[in-house]
Amino acid sequence: MCGIKQLVRLCATAFIGCAGLAFILADDRPSTKSLTVIPPDQSVDDVAQKANLHELAQGRGGAWDPSHAPTHETLIGLASDRQFLRDVWCLEFSYRPPRTIEVEVPGENLEIQKERVWYLLYRVRNVAVDENAEVTPSSKGSTRRVVFEKDEEGNDDLTKPTTKFVNQSIHFEPHFVFETHEALSRDEGLLEHQDHLDRLVSTAVAPISRREKIPLDMLHDSVSISERPIQPGEERWGVAIWQEIDPRIDFFTVFIYGLTNSIRWRHDAEFETDLEHAPEYERRELECLRLDFYHPGDADHDDFEEVRVVHSGLFEKLTLGSRLLEATSRAALTQAEYVEGVRDLGVRWQDFLEPEKENWEGGAGLVPVEMFARTLAKVDSVAERESLVEAFLGEQAVGWMEELLEAVAGPVSPKQDRQRRESLGKINLTPEQVLADPLTSFARIVNELEKAPDMNIRRQEAAGFFGEASAVLDQISHEVAIARTAALLHLMQVDGEKLQQAGSRRALDVVLPKLLTVANPAEDDTGRVGDRTDDDREELLKGLFGHEGPELFKRAMKANEGEEYLWDFRDARQEDIL
Repeated sequence: MCGIKQLVRLCATAFIGCAGLAFILADDRPSTKSLTVIPPDQSVDDVAQKANLHELAQGRGGAWDPSHAPTHETLIGLASDRQFLRDVWCLEFSYRPPRTIEVEVPGENLEIQKERVWYLLYRVRNVAVDENAEVTPSSKGSTRRVVFEKDEEGNDDLTKPTTKFVNQSIHFEPHFVFETHEALSRDEGLLEHQDHLDRLVSTAVAPISRREKIPLDMLHDSVSISERPIQPGEERWGVAIWQEIDPRIDFFTVFIYGLTNSIRWRHDAEFETDLEHAPEYERRELECLRLDFYHPGDADHDDFEEVRVVHSGLFEKLTLGSRLLEATSRAALTQAEYVEGVRDLGVRWQDFLEPEKENWEGGAGLVPVEMFARTLAKVDSVAERESLVEAFLGEQAVGWMEELLEAVAGPVSPKQDRQRRESLGKINLTPEQVLADPLTSFARIVNELEKAPDMNIRRQEAAGFFGEASAVLDQISHEVAIARTAALLHLMQVDGEKLQQAGSRRALDVVLPKLLTVANPAEDDTGRVGDRTDDDREELLKGLFGHEGPELFKRAMKANEGEEYLWDFRDARQEDIL
């Protein structure tokens, strides 16, 4: 009897042990919950590419025209339109939405400090195929190869190429770029980009492993994941980590390089055969995966549920829409009468356009402010000047102008006076001259500040003229830009109430018909419209949104609504991606 009980007890213990082991083994397998799977891209057929051997095909002299042989058999002829065959591979990529986590990292003097980092958990897989199976449009695999049908003699028939999937090991060397899109302050302008490369943060891998329930020995960083090739059918988990990301961001994009060896290669038309300069003319574009995300900017939010996948172009639509909404609602706050203000000044809205500035990174330009000051300078009556400023920019702008003029010409501390005189001396002015002709002098100062290469330098130089009041200048430049937008919307006969009802996401759709078409009435059809010219539309976009308007509009129109990812070709020159 005891033997039976012991046997039962032993069986029960064994059962519990097996169940526990099964549980442990099951727990070791990473969960695919909330994992978004992106199949290998097979849309670009660059398995076979044709190109010239430019060093030969574009020689220093003219092409040789032989007397007794066809030109295609010459050296230059043989170097032209050559076919290059190669295997093209693309890994399957799966990911969970980006998250943030607080980890301990070495700081200055090697002291441990806590820092919040962003990370993207992902899985790559080398999709295996049956190499003997017939290739169909629905066939999936990681590697494509060009093969040729055999002729009667068993040789490759180069006129009958076909593509098939094969199995081969793939060396995955990832490169992750975290790109923010938005300006986080008004002075940064409508469009602002910051690129962040993924980093090796060894202290973050273990906490991420515990949080995501991925065994530590299975989770790789961007270096260890490339130590050995990924075999057909094999999958590998990794994590990309970024530091020093501004917590206020709302929109960002992650570009992933290394998932495919697909590449576009070309030479510029003015290619030179000098090998010393040849790299300047080579253009190589690597295919990369683009993922766009939205995250409500808040340093306290770290839940991955807060990060949503969005389509590209959404940020641009919201940016343009927000500017339109601000222009239609600003008048109620400032009590400005934008259309009447422009008319009373005796100018056109085109006079307040910002000229394009190469490599300018910052907010609104100062040329419209200079134009505004010179126009006011032509008015003799002080009371009339104030009424013009109030109508164009609102009540508060009168105080802003007085503050700036007093700062540059009024009584200040001896230290500030020395700094002010030094700055004014560079443009051959003194505080006394400014006091005698304040608006014209102010216009000269603004003209000098407009020459600054970026916003930071402009601010430093402005402080020399205006001291602590220099921040007001940025506010005035913004208000002038808003006044121009509001006046133009009125002239375009855009319904402000419809804009407000549409919200920032759909506001651009309300303005779109006015941007694309213009009234072109006929005797038999007074309501007829025609397409606007490209130049006309570009001018309107600059008037509505500043010098960045055309670029933002172009991106907004390329929005791929409904698509959660894009395979994109980007310039692969080292200075661009690193």
